[in-house]
Amino acid sequence: MSDDLNPFANEQNPFADPSIQRVTQSAQITQQSLDDYNPFSQQNIQNKPAAIIPTSSILTSNTSPSPPSFYQPKVAQQQPEPPAYTQTSAQKINLTDIEKQQQELNQRAAELDRREQILNNPNIGIKNFPPLPSWCPGPLKPCFYQDINLEIPVEFQRWVRLLFYLWSFHTFTLAFNIIAALVVFIAIGSGTTFGFSILYFFVFTPCSYVCWFRPAYKGFRNDSSVDFMIFFFVFFIQCALSVIAVLSKDWFCGVFLLYKVLSTTGVGNIVAGIFVLLTTICFIAIAAIDILMLIKIHRLYRNTGASFEKAQAELASNVMSNKNVQNAAATVVTETARSAMNQKAPGRF
Repeated sequence: MSDDLNPFANEQNPFADPSIQRVTQSAQITQQSLDDYNPFSQQNIQNKPAAIIPTSSILTSNTSPSPPSFYQPKVAQQQPEPPAYTQTSAQKINLTDIEKQQQELNQRAAELDRREQILNNPNIGIKNFPPLPSWCPGPLKPCFYQDINLEIPVEFQRWVRLLFYLWSFHTFTLAFNIIAALVVFIAIGSGTTFGFSILYFFVFTPCSYVCWFRPAYKGFRNDSSVDFMIFFFVFFIQCALSVIAVLSKDWFCGVFLLYKVLSTTGVGNIVAGIFVLLTTICFIAIAAIDILMLIKIHRLYRNTGASFEKAQAELASNVMSNKNVQNAAATVVTETARSAMNQKAPGRF
């Protein structure tokens, strides 16, 4: 029995199983294909797609491993430059408004100083114009009080000074007109212009001061529309007289008198012509400045809100508030009532 039983005897082939045979056959086929494979054949090169190598593997193979971050020095990162500073609309300041406010503050300060000087000045109201010396005889004394710095508001002092300088230029031109007319009288023997020049100097000099400078002075001082109306009326006549003086032949040393003097030759005529020419230039300048000042003062007057109706109302209020007018009106009313009572009195009895 023991001889018949062989434990190592293989009654069945273990590789005869179909599944094992399929695996064995596939391994043989794979091995055969590997044996027949030629990597250098042209067909395999054309059919084989290009291999894509990851970038990370290249970097890993070419670069050495970096040390830990705590071994590396800190590199200061460059901060981006801030944008250029630009003002916003809220930050933009109008310098003209600041200048106007500063001018207004300066004018107010000057106005306060002027009023303080008025209060502290004991000589205010004392007549000081024209500035005649104290040794002059009785009637030749100052007739007006004039102080532009104290009496005129600060914003109008410039224009009042210009008017006073213009009046002074008028006076100088009329005085020089006398000299030029005297030279003409000596050169050509014409005494008409010389006589008129003397008359004009002694008449126009005080009349121009009283009739147009003082109304303008009081108009700016008191803000009086009535005084401004008087100034405009008289100064317009002054402008017309200045134009007539430029074109005059015998009344003033004007253009036509210059042509008359230079129409004849001679040393005396040339000298007289020079004097007449200078006088004519002065009259031309006066005429131009008069017209410009008239326009400018009228604009200032209109900008203050004044008008002819305001002048009428002011005149009516001044007339009614005048004590002399009130006394005269009361006297008229009393006499009228008394006469009416006397007429009715006989009828009672």
